[in-house]
Amino acid sequence: MRILAAVLGSPIAHSKSPLLHRAAFAALGMESSEYSRFELEAAELEGFLDSHPDHIGFSLTMPLKDRLVTLAAERGWSVDETAALTAAGNTLVRGKDQVRVANTDVRGIVRAIAPHMESDPSAADGAGAGRATILGAGATAASALVACRDLGITHVDFRVRNPDRARRVLDLAERIGLTASVGDLVRVAPSAIVISTLPAEAAPNPIWEAPVPGGVVLDVAYAAESVFLTAAAAHGLHPVDGTAMLVEQAVAQFEMFLAAAEVDDSAMIANLPSSENLPAGDDLTARVAAAMYAALEGPPARAQD
Repeated sequence: MRILAAVLGSPIAHSKSPLLHRAAFAALGMESSEYSRFELEAAELEGFLDSHPDHIGFSLTMPLKDRLVTLAAERGWSVDETAALTAAGNTLVRGKDQVRVANTDVRGIVRAIAPHMESDPSAADGAGAGRATILGAGATAASALVACRDLGITHVDFRVRNPDRARRVLDLAERIGLTASVGDLVRVAPSAIVISTLPAEAAPNPIWEAPVPGGVVLDVAYAAESVFLTAAAAHGLHPVDGTAMLVEQAVAQFEMFLAAAEVDDSAMIANLPSSENLPAGDDLTARVAAAMYAALEGPPARAQD
């Protein structure tokens, strides 16, 4: 079985997606499969996809996520709930009968945070119970908002530099049944979950109000050591590095690639290459995740479906 896939976006040279997906191919003995990268602007996306019909799947990053969902509507492609809600897609796969567009960032955020939560935030008492704070209001913030819903959050406080840019996420919060508010980046109120969707170079240094016992903070940026996470940990929150989200969304993408290629799981399991560093058994997802984390040198605890 040979799969051709690639990551698309601009800039793209820094992307870790080739490292992750190539590690997964190797872990499953799929050495003939290829995962490439292509520098691409939004206006080039449609033509590029049409000129690469042999590729079964694509990972998409900025500035292509919004354009992918628009293109899917124009072409009549299938769009999953999270991509439709957030108006942003990061995955395209070509199956035998249809093209599918998805947003695996939501699952990535959920699986990065869930193992570190001590309880259902909606059932907790006290300040911060059922509340989350999201820094930023862009496409990743929309994914973080849907993830917060899936994690049991009932109210989200958006912290932004320009409140006018928060209209998109405020409208989304209303549509999915969450209450929401907007404030500046000066302080973070008590929250069960805090998610920074800002670039590493734009990370703020807010005033942290009373921490919530068992609270979790995720910084989606992964390019450098996070000063934001260091400060959060000093105030009693459990820090989660952005590499966890990066890997978990990639695992979900890889599963979609295999499904689109109609890979025979039982046959693949019977022929898995042996490895002292990867889990044995019939859980392909666990093996893929372990390979990806190993490629980044640091597997955290994973959530279970």
